[in-house]
Amino acid sequence: MPEKEVEVNPVTRVEGESKLILNVDDEGIVREGYYLPFLPVRGFEKMLQGKSFRFLPGAVMRICGVCHITHAIAAAEAVESVFGVKPPQDGLLLRELAGLINRLESQALHVLFLLEDLFRGEKRGEMTKKTFQLIGASGKMMTVIGGSPVHPQGVVVGGMERNLSEKGAEEIRNNLKVYREGMEELLEEVKVAQRRLAEEGILKEDTGEVRVRRLATHPTYGNSLELDLLELTLVDPHSYYDHESAAKEARSLLALYGGEVTEVGPGARMRLYDSFKEEGPLSVNLAYMMEALRDCKRAGEILEALNLKGRTYERVTPKGGKGVGVHEAPRGTNIHIAHLREDGTILDYRIIVPTMFNIPVINVALKGVPKEYAPLVVRSYDPCLSCASHVIRVEEVVD
Repeated sequence: MPEKEVEVNPVTRVEGESKLILNVDDEGIVREGYYLPFLPVRGFEKMLQGKSFRFLPGAVMRICGVCHITHAIAAAEAVESVFGVKPPQDGLLLRELAGLINRLESQALHVLFLLEDLFRGEKRGEMTKKTFQLIGASGKMMTVIGGSPVHPQGVVVGGMERNLSEKGAEEIRNNLKVYREGMEELLEEVKVAQRRLAEEGILKEDTGEVRVRRLATHPTYGNSLELDLLELTLVDPHSYYDHESAAKEARSLLALYGGEVTEVGPGARMRLYDSFKEEGPLSVNLAYMMEALRDCKRAGEILEALNLKGRTYERVTPKGGKGVGVHEAPRGTNIHIAHLREDGTILDYRIIVPTMFNIPVINVALKGVPKEYAPLVVRSYDPCLSCASHVIRVEEVVD
């Protein structure tokens, strides 16, 4: 069938500015799709050069207002691997808890972005109210840990600045219960809504399901030993895309693993570390929500194991060298690579975020989708473009 090019600009209800270029057939089915972030590049990695390692965790959180604390955790882990220091057990438990609550925040926001696609009228209003309750509960939990629901404090090289109080731990327990019950209700509603799209023939049963390699290093925290940096390739979009406009406009490096398109995030984690086998339309959305419930369970276990009188911080002695920190962020495997001088000053810094892996996955997932539902496919993979925009093309103009 002959194809025509369709542009969707902007793609809404995602974190950052982006657009779609779609080649569609006469029936409006996508035969080839290109998802392109065009958020301005802010140069966080460059700004870190020359700064102290102590500046690092708080600075990298400012890359994004959604996946903030995951960057702080990965940064602290990268420096700790250089210094040869391991935080105390209670510091690691508290850090894991903070990362899980960040995931719960993000997973609730992910559901909010989907509601307009899946529900109509009073039902949408009802689902919106429930989702805001989850966002509120997760924000309260993060405030207990770090003093703020966005860009919280507390993650430092060596562990966590302070432990929880008895009152704080109880507040987190109470809000975990609110979150879990609300997410269970939302999950069942989203299952019904996505099933309806399939039954009405709007989306095929394999829409959003892609057959690619999957990568995850840990179900709830992160493990740099499960990552082979030699398998990691960063690709310039200008050489990756075979579409002239796509190659010119994209502002994110793309990450491949073993030279292959590789999915990271809840879909990968739930398949690699759990029994998730959902194959329905946009099953990645169900993975997000089911992982949120699993994260609630693990957060409860941490609260039981955490010694509220325990030490959460280990003093550090700066050393020079290179180190890697990995944290399983809301959207997937988040990698920080630090190169430090002997005094702990940052010589060079590299950040490989989950969305750099998942943009090529989105391009694969777009194939076979009705063009009007292409933005829903994008939203289902929940790209974070503030984190991913690392490239700008400069063309020399000769008079």
